[in-house]
Amino acid sequence: MTVPYYVEYDYKQVQVPQEILYYCDSFTLDADREDLRYIDCVYMNMGYYGNDPKLLKRMRQEHFYQPQPIFD
Repeated sequence: MTVPYYVEYDYKQVQVPQEILYYCDSFTLDADREDLRYIDCVYMNMGYYGNDPKLLKRMRQEHFYQPQPIFD
């Protein structure tokens, strides 16, 4: 478990679920949590850009449960 992470949405502090943090940590590799690229990933996966939350959740699950080849 990582340290709780909050984003501001509609003038409120909203805690980001751990699943989204793990995905954005993996997806944005070299970005710090204060970088726009990381924050954009969090906002998109929280569904704040109008994306379908069920589709985003399935996308995150496929990212983590897909076997990764060691050698190409």
